[in-house]
Amino acid sequence: MLGPLRQAFSSPRTAVFKANPWLEPYADELAVVFALPGVEPRAEVAAARRAAGLTRLRAGASAWNAWATRMHDLAAAAATDAAALRLWSYTTTADFAGLTLKSMRDGFGGLLFPGMLDLTGATFPQAAWFSASIVAGDARVEGAQFRQEAYFDRAAFGGTVNFDGTAFGGAAEFRQATFREPASFHGARFEKDVWFRGAAFQAAFDISETTFGGEAGFGDVRYGGPVNFSRSVFSDNAGFEAAIFEDVARFSDARFGRTARFEDAIFRREPSFDRARFLGKAIFDRITVPEGQSAVHRTIADIARRLG
Repeated sequence: MLGPLRQAFSSPRTAVFKANPWLEPYADELAVVFALPGVEPRAEVAAARRAAGLTRLRAGASAWNAWATRMHDLAAAAATDAAALRLWSYTTTADFAGLTLKSMRDGFGGLLFPGMLDLTGATFPQAAWFSASIVAGDARVEGAQFRQEAYFDRAAFGGTVNFDGTAFGGAAEFRQATFREPASFHGARFEKDVWFRGAAFQAAFDISETTFGGEAGFGDVRYGGPVNFSRSVFSDNAGFEAAIFEDVARFSDARFGRTARFEDAIFRREPSFDRARFLGKAIFDRITVPEGQSAVHRTIADIARRLG
């Protein structure tokens, strides 16, 4: 069964196969497929990968993390061989795109995802738990539906993050989550409260054209890259108190329906509130802006004057 594989694959690639017995029926085929870049396995192989992932999920967190840790440990060796790295990347992708994911034995909390996590268009009819999970690769969650609560508190994202167009029907928790690469929530819909307090964004954060039906907590967050809240709509209170914006923060054309709190916020570069509308209180007490940026103070003074 593995004879041709042993001849075609070096040790790192063989180790990946040993860690993933479901690959065995496709060994000869994949030896050819991953020898060249830009070639994807057949749909049958992708279906087998998805089935293996679901089986691990149903077995619980211990079973999943045992596999994930082994694959994570193989990453460095696989990186020395282009074909092995392609095989490793394909095998470690957790592909649950388009599925309806009901509660698993332990949920997704505390799981290690050594490669990409693909939840594109997935539906979560019950509360979704990703608390303290680690996604080492990219996270694709665009267009997903979280019909009840979604918990991503203390989650760590090592790659790019895409929640574009995602719908959150219940409260969403991202407290103390960390985002190492660019993160996008463009056009997302939060029907209830959402909390990012204590989170850290090390790169760009785009949450433009997003709607917030409940309270939005973005205070006590360090934003390491540019931030874009342009054209977002906050129907309830919005908090950015004690936030640190290391790069440009844009709130252009945003609408704040109730109280907007920015007290003690630190802006390292001049923010933009062009055409932003404040229908309730706007609190900018003790903010810090760059020296000599009088335009910022004029904007804030104009907001206060309009609010009376």
